[in-house]
Amino acid sequence: MKKALISTIALVFTFFVGVSPVIAGNGKALFKSKFCINCHGTDGHSKTSQFPHLAGQNKLYLLNQFNAIIHGQRQLGSTTLMAKHPKLKGFSPQDIDDITTYLSALPRKAADEKSPVALVRKGEALFKNLGCEQCHGVGGIGKKEAKFSAYPKLNGQHPDYLFWQMKRIIEGKRTNNHAAKMRKKFKEENLNDAEFKAIAAYLGSVQ
Repeated sequence: MKKALISTIALVFTFFVGVSPVIAGNGKALFKSKFCINCHGTDGHSKTSQFPHLAGQNKLYLLNQFNAIIHGQRQLGSTTLMAKHPKLKGFSPQDIDDITTYLSALPRKAADEKSPVALVRKGEALFKNLGCEQCHGVGGIGKKEAKFSAYPKLNGQHPDYLFWQMKRIIEGKRTNNHAAKMRKKFKEENLNDAEFKAIAAYLGSVQ
């Protein structure tokens, strides 16, 4: 009886160990076969600020944005390229889940762009004083609590990409998810382009 129980446990363990790489690998394979790597890089780190880094991003945030693009709730900038992508309509819910699982497990890193130290320090002070850490975590690295998983990690992102997303939010051009809350805050604080650039520079510098 004892031997049978041990054998059963071993079989179950072998099954789960065996399928895990397949599940993880499916997201990686899809990310490549759907040409996502052309814009977002082979490891989820894009080469140009036109396209955001996706590596290590919160899975729920990625899911929300993916579906927002598919359903026309984000129609700005490079999202229009995704919406017109011939393979976009070929994504099943399982495909999206696999890809976002794969991307969320990848490591994040600081942006390649090197911003002036003074600008980074100014951005750090603004980020803290504005209370951005309440939702995005210290340094924009995110928060562990599940209720914050719909908010993006901002650390290591292209500064120029972050700048333009903040601009589109304050202009009312990006409206999905928590954009309305951010727009209200930006308006209350009367933030200008120089301050947006400082915040973006700081966040991009954080590992």
